Amino acid sequence: MKARSKKSTKSSGTNTSAAGEKRKATPLVSAQDSGKKATIYDLARLANVSPGTVSRVLNNRDRVKQETRESVLRAAATLNLKPQASVRNREIVILSEPTYPDRFGGYSATLTAHLSYAFSRRNIGVLLPLNPFEELPTKFFDGVVVVTQDEALRKLSADLEKRMPVVHIDKFPIDPSEYVVCSDHYSAGYMAARHFIERGKRKPAFLGGNYFPFAERLRGFRKALADADIPIDEQRASLFGPESNHISVITRIVRAGADAIYAPGSSFEALECLHVLSYVMGLRVPQDISLIGGENERVSSLLNPPLTTIEEPLHEMANQVVALLDKLTSGEEAKTRTLMLPVRLIDRNSV
Repeated sequence: MKARSKKSTKSSGTNTSAAGEKRKATPLVSAQDSGKKATIYDLARLANVSPGTVSRVLNNRDRVKQETRESVLRAAATLNLKPQASVRNREIVILSEPTYPDRFGGYSATLTAHLSYAFSRRNIGVLLPLNPFEELPTKFFDGVVVVTQDEALRKLSADLEKRMPVVHIDKFPIDPSEYVVCSDHYSAGYMAARHFIERGKRKPAFLGGNYFPFAERLRGFRKALADADIPIDEQRASLFGPESNHISVITRIVRAGADAIYAPGSSFEALECLHVLSYVMGLRVPQDISLIGGENERVSSLLNPPLTTIEEPLHEMANQVVALLDKLTSGEEAKTRTLMLPVRLIDRNSV
């Protein structure tokens, strides 16, 4: 038998697959001149790295030195280039304020889990920076979800909005120019106060920190009291600052004569309030004082007593955010920028 001769392949400008087909370079599009297309080879020459390294950086893969990643991203920004969504996996950043304690348990953590799962079902990658101010300059991504934010993160998200889609969760006051998905916190506050009033309570109190979603709930809470001609005592219906702790605030509320407390939120605020009332102050719920909290799935119903709550649709909020960003990062337009989702009262035994 004759030995088969091996054909040598000369190096050319393109790679070939096993089937002999040419592999196309990942196309990039310049936002400044959409009529011209570049390839990763153009960016590689500018950054003085290999095309493979450029591809790894743009797709947020590992095994790339930090200084190399930064060099490629700077070059991409200089050329105002970005990979087409049709030839790469989209990546979405989920932002939370770094110092918030509920990033790993409660409201922020629950929303982040729901968001991550919903994005994965649509084959969209997720980035979860521990410190967004340090990490984001070295990442390439297509959109942003802002879960919680302080003033510094608001400035960062405002800068990102100039370049890509950004969707805010529970951001108040609502700016009609921004994309916002939120719970109807005003109705939550109104609903809680009405529930107390309908059960004969005349001195209901509000327990919440000085953050915008709590301020929305307090607005609804105060409106329900006003509609029922119940005087509003500022000792029982105001927000507390970060310098205050729950024990001192709850003690003040009880000493102000409160016969019921609304402790909203999905970060176990009501559970802490119930603990203070029962085990620190020795009060019985609901015999001595009534309590409504925010719903914590698989927790609120197991408390003693089972807690009456206002449930926020966190799962549905995450699904709506993901659907909106899927559309926006695919180049489609969204007719509605603000989506307000309803809340519901779950009546148990604490009122």
